[in-house]
Amino acid sequence: MSGLYDFNRGLLVTGGGTGGHVIPAIELALAHRTLSTDPVTYAGTPGSLEERLSARAGIPFVPVSAGGLVGKSLLGKISGGVAILRGTRAALELIRRLSPGLVIGTGGYVQVPVIAAARILGVPCVLVEPNRIAGLANRALAPFVSRVVNGWDSGGGIPLAPDVRKAPPDPDRFARSPLRLLVMGGSQGARTINERVPGIVALALRTLGEGRIEVIHQSGERWLSDTEARYKKFGVSARVTGFLPGIASLFGEQSLVFARAGAMTVAEITASGTPAIYCPFPHSAGGHQKANALAVSEAGGGWCWEESRLSDTETCAKELATIISDGNHLFECGRRAWERSPGVPAAEWLQRL
Repeated sequence: MSGLYDFNRGLLVTGGGTGGHVIPAIELALAHRTLSTDPVTYAGTPGSLEERLSARAGIPFVPVSAGGLVGKSLLGKISGGVAILRGTRAALELIRRLSPGLVIGTGGYVQVPVIAAARILGVPCVLVEPNRIAGLANRALAPFVSRVVNGWDSGGGIPLAPDVRKAPPDPDRFARSPLRLLVMGGSQGARTINERVPGIVALALRTLGEGRIEVIHQSGERWLSDTEARYKKFGVSARVTGFLPGIASLFGEQSLVFARAGAMTVAEITASGTPAIYCPFPHSAGGHQKANALAVSEAGGGWCWEESRLSDTETCAKELATIISDGNHLFECGRRAWERSPGVPAAEWLQRL
């Protein structure tokens, strides 16, 4: 340890906007509780995802205002700047009251006032960058913090729940019949994936044979009935659900996953030793999802299918059938995914600082 993380001091985590920012912060907060008796607090945007998940995890939450500046109108920039100033004042009061030994930011605009306040008060700060391409807030703050931990660098890592990182994959998982395919577009679903994948699976099964694949498809609640109807239309038996709680625990039971390429999704899938076809969200900031997917596919741990490819049902079905038909190759891809995985148990991540 270099001394950035002190077991005998409190911890303040911040970050928000997406699950890729919030979940690592939650896992670090929970890990701190296993390592220290000193308090941990989450500072985030009021009424946000981070507030809801903090409450669910039993982590004290303090609201801090923040606003974006990039891409805004003049009025929007002024409003965002005022919100940051208000948030910094609130964060200064919070840090003086809590006196944490370390502040960790996991991305998003809300961390800006918190990191700024910590910098003013001389509290060491660490930023987590879970994506191959750094987000704007992290790039802006990087010169002012003690350390930036890039999840994809050697010695870095993306903090995960303690039970997500599995042992290396067993070949038997990829030799059974039927093989298990999990399709997901994130907790909210992905319309294009929901519309295209059922037809691709149906056509692949014409080559593979009925019953060769057992499908679970997380569609997002708003797309549930439409996705169910598509599988029925194509005569494919599939379990379609709007949302799968604890989905990370299911990855290690799958033969193949079809998913977006958000940082947490990639970290959890690869940590379970599961190969995946990644379909990056085409409008992700800076193309970071594509970069995440390519990091795994170039290591031989999966495949990167850009969303535009899904319109070519016949070609995708042919490739899916080829992938599914070779259990030995699936196992090898799962092994390589596991070796390349940026996922690290959060407690271990803290102890590396």
